[in-house]
Amino acid sequence: MSLSRAVARLGYPACSFARPIYRQPTSRRAPPAFRVQRRLSTVKHDPSLSYVPDVNVIADKIRQYVPTANVGALHQQFYGLFRMLGETGEHKPTAPPLREDDIHNVLSVLAMSGRHHDLDMVVKILTDLPTLCGTEVGVAEYNVVLRGLITNGNPQTIFNWLINMPQKPRNMTPTLLQWHMFFEWCAETGLVKVLQHSVSKMHRSGRRPTTKTFEILFKALFDTGAPIKKFYEALDMMEQTSLTYDANFAQLLYDGFVKLGLMDRAQEMRDVYWKRFSERSKKTDPQMAEWMESIEKEAEEMGINAAVSLCKSLQKDGFKPFPHTLTLLIRHTHLLDHLRYAEAELDLKANIVQWAILINNAVRIGDLSGALSIYEESKAAGIVPGVPLVHPLVNALCTGSSNIDDAAIDRALELYRDLAEVAPIPESQQAPKTQGHRHSSGPDGNLYNILFRAFGASKNVKKYFPIALSLLEEMEARNVELENPMAVSALVIVVMRCSSSFDDALKGYKRICKRPNAPRLDARGYQAILNSLTQLSFGHHETLPSIWHYFEIVKDMRMAGIEVTAPVYTILLRHLALLSAELPPDERDPIAAAVRRVHDHLTLDPSFTPDTALWNQLMDSYQRVGLFAEAYRIWEMLFITERFTQASVGIIIDACGFARSWPMAAQVCLKLSKIGFKFNQRTWNAWIECMCRVGKLDDALKVVCLEMGKDQSNVAPDVNTVKILLSFAAKTNQQDEVMNRIKRYLPQLWHTLPNDLDGYFIRERTIAVDS
Repeated sequence: MSLSRAVARLGYPACSFARPIYRQPTSRRAPPAFRVQRRLSTVKHDPSLSYVPDVNVIADKIRQYVPTANVGALHQQFYGLFRMLGETGEHKPTAPPLREDDIHNVLSVLAMSGRHHDLDMVVKILTDLPTLCGTEVGVAEYNVVLRGLITNGNPQTIFNWLINMPQKPRNMTPTLLQWHMFFEWCAETGLVKVLQHSVSKMHRSGRRPTTKTFEILFKALFDTGAPIKKFYEALDMMEQTSLTYDANFAQLLYDGFVKLGLMDRAQEMRDVYWKRFSERSKKTDPQMAEWMESIEKEAEEMGINAAVSLCKSLQKDGFKPFPHTLTLLIRHTHLLDHLRYAEAELDLKANIVQWAILINNAVRIGDLSGALSIYEESKAAGIVPGVPLVHPLVNALCTGSSNIDDAAIDRALELYRDLAEVAPIPESQQAPKTQGHRHSSGPDGNLYNILFRAFGASKNVKKYFPIALSLLEEMEARNVELENPMAVSALVIVVMRCSSSFDDALKGYKRICKRPNAPRLDARGYQAILNSLTQLSFGHHETLPSIWHYFEIVKDMRMAGIEVTAPVYTILLRHLALLSAELPPDERDPIAAAVRRVHDHLTLDPSFTPDTALWNQLMDSYQRVGLFAEAYRIWEMLFITERFTQASVGIIIDACGFARSWPMAAQVCLKLSKIGFKFNQRTWNAWIECMCRVGKLDDALKVVCLEMGKDQSNVAPDVNTVKILLSFAAKTNQQDEVMNRIKRYLPQLWHTLPNDLDGYFIRERTIAVDS
């Protein structure tokens, strides 16, 4: 049955606008197009029809869904499988239910989908891999995931996955091959900027770039005809590594420019490369380089014991262990015992470099307490605190989570003081600052930047306000400049949060930004300040974000030559929408007026054209403050201009539900059905919620049980669908009836549900109904 006929059967009167009644804030869900309504039996459930769970059946279903890439169904089956594998007693499976190739196929499908919850499922599968298929996680599994992510094609997702691999199951450092797979894909797709940025950051994953890495980068620069400035930037980046001169790489540089017809540049770049890297080669004996490479490889692949044994064996050939040998041995470990063992066996003493490697590796895999313990051990071993030791710890303490507590900031300040004490401020502070002198032997600009940002994010910002001012004075005394625009924005945020009014906050912002030698704010810095401004509140008279003050900062942004983009408006609209959810309807008028003013600024801005995402945010803000008519007008504009998305549909259906306007919801769906638009999983769930909200719970249940996603491979009722039904069924005490029908008509979904769903005990209650 078509969507239009389904809506017609449900029936709706003439269209009308209605302001929504007060509602408690709920999570935003999205929904789809539907067909509908076969008769749904309400007879008492026949136990003989129950779906009898069996791991082999679930395994077969998983294999069945892989070729169709039915991600939603795979999620459901794995939820059920994990529940069964977690059982105790005679029902617990005794053998792994899946084969290794089954797992690889599933990982590939989930990675190609690439959504956050798909990748969460990937991590869950990797965590439970021994139980699922009897094998341990290895490079092969991560290769499968990486290939899937590359097929999906989101470079940021791929980069984040590689950078965070050390914190995923087995704490594996991404291999050089894995990084190069990503880099070669970037080169093939013309993402040279992404490639260059990723090469500069790959060391954070524990893997350093090699000459081959830079060959990929420079070939991409040649292929895209990049300006000479980009080649020098890449060469600067290369110089920051420990790479030595390579004749083949020099020839690659020369040939690349020759093919572009730039003979002078070819010789120039080859000469520059020779001057920068030839001295390193002279200092490196080829035999020693070969030994060091073999030691590092042995340590990574076979472990510390085997690598130390190799060192002892090479001593017979003339190799003499030296401090850098310890670096090679512990480059991929975070265990202090490994360093102690290598020191003792090779009669070497670790310096700050090796201790810093251990700390960085511990932080990289998420073991902050272990990293702090290593730091204390380094001090006990006589190592003087330095930036390489302190910086990763302060960074982890102050940026490890969205909610930074005072204890973490206080610990970071203790580490800062350790560093400051070993590099005291010179007695003579009158010496002029040297041009370009941006760092001191003690705390540097990056460290101050991290601390200032932590102060700004603290719930107890007034506690850290005087400390921030004190650190600012110390920076000046040490001739350390604020290099990062985000450090300036962090200081502004601290000052603004300690202000007494919006006027005071604006003055503080201007005072910090006009400091001598302060770097100019960039787009991110301005957005951070604007976001902080929206969250300020001063007593009963200034509880809402000040639209005037907000756009004064936006005006400064324009005058600084920074493009005003969608996030500038989205930040304010999103916060106004959140504020409205906390207020009853009769107190929302000031927020509604603020949303209208933002809309005015938006339409009167000749330099900016809103994208669909921003229109969606404005439509959502309007409906949340009770201005359904305005929200619907935006929807009509998006529909007529064919600029709407699944998110747009979900928002307007949500708006219809909260406004109790079933006629408008039906009209929206009828129009969408005529153009063949199909709802995705989130939009389907929004449609189900809308039906429930306007009092059509029984019809919504019929849609879920008989029609939802029947002609769509990636759509099916899921746990969120059931939660929606239960939340509305609870109002009329119909939870048992809902779950009985789910069990009868969607037995596989019922089996994958947790025993306790938002306080409703599913299986115990359902059994009672069946009996």
